[in-house]
Amino acid sequence: MNALLFSAPYESSAQSGYVALLSGIWQRVLQVTDVEPDSNFFDLGGDSLLAISLLLTIERETGRKLPITAIYDAQTLAEQALLLEEEPAPEFSPLVLLKPGHSGAPLFIFHGVGGTVIEFARLGRLIDIPGEVYAVQAQGVDGTRPPLDSVERMAELYYGAIREKPPTGRYWLGGYSFGGLLAVEVARLLKNAGEQIALLFLIDAYAHPITWPRKSRLKVRLRRAVNSFVGKLFSPRVTMQLLLARAANHQSGKSIPTTVEERRARKQQWLLHRNPDLPPALLQTRLTTETALYRYRPSYYDGDIVFLKAKVPDPDFPDDPKHVWRRLARRLTLHVARGSHLSIVSDQAEAVAAHINGCIEKAGRNSSRAR
Repeated sequence: MNALLFSAPYESSAQSGYVALLSGIWQRVLQVTDVEPDSNFFDLGGDSLLAISLLLTIERETGRKLPITAIYDAQTLAEQALLLEEEPAPEFSPLVLLKPGHSGAPLFIFHGVGGTVIEFARLGRLIDIPGEVYAVQAQGVDGTRPPLDSVERMAELYYGAIREKPPTGRYWLGGYSFGGLLAVEVARLLKNAGEQIALLFLIDAYAHPITWPRKSRLKVRLRRAVNSFVGKLFSPRVTMQLLLARAANHQSGKSIPTTVEERRARKQQWLLHRNPDLPPALLQTRLTTETALYRYRPSYYDGDIVFLKAKVPDPDFPDDPKHVWRRLARRLTLHVARGSHLSIVSDQAEAVAAHINGCIEKAGRNSSRAR
């Protein structure tokens, strides 16, 4: 099991020959001057992009290639030094411990389309329950196994991992962005097995476009077209490349890509353009997860959902989550949290955790009255 924020005590790992080298790397990547052996990557401002940069720099300077999941198992400089001295890589698990617990129902937060869960680090620490808090990461992010191309297969894998934990009689489940669909799918599996879902919360979750009302689809398409047009106005080089590509396609008789494979190729080019250093394992996981999204057809969830919507609207999302998610669940309660879709679980972790803690407290009171 990976442990993102719960680490073993520091044990004279400063003797490692890697400590001095890693200290310099950490200072450059994190832009800090004071790094001790027991300094924590996340406490120094580390996030998912910095984690990728850190591990790529470590690979270049040591010759040791560490998977992205290494940042979960070794958050301090001393622990990373020990990890570099060890040959076998930690065994992959979809469950990443964000916060230890001593009793009570555990809470699970499901990953977004990128598959990693580093962005949940602060949020997990702030969720106030007596039980453990886990993030659920995608298979494939560490490069040891191929990513899954089906939402149903992902849900079955995560359901199996969750069921391996000691039974508590109920579960707290949540999902961010694409992870909202995973949370709903796993909740359905748990309910079908007779388990109780104490709370299902979605953080600015992406409802499948097939469920969007026609008016919502038209609005999103219009916003995308406007944003694309504005972007081209301020990027003459990109505009010229697009015009030349369209002309070449027209002369050759090629049409606009419409198949899953063609969309995947276009997405890969876009991702590599934005982040040329993206590790192959993360690139393939992202592309495969998007393929799974295209193929997925959501089913109805006979239960209640709490939806935390980002205050700053995302142009790719419908305006009213209630109008969309009402087709997928029995009842949806809407809350609005500060931030945008990209910042809501990181920069606004305190506000989101406060919403979740309030919902947990309310769910606990309702459960006590029911008994």
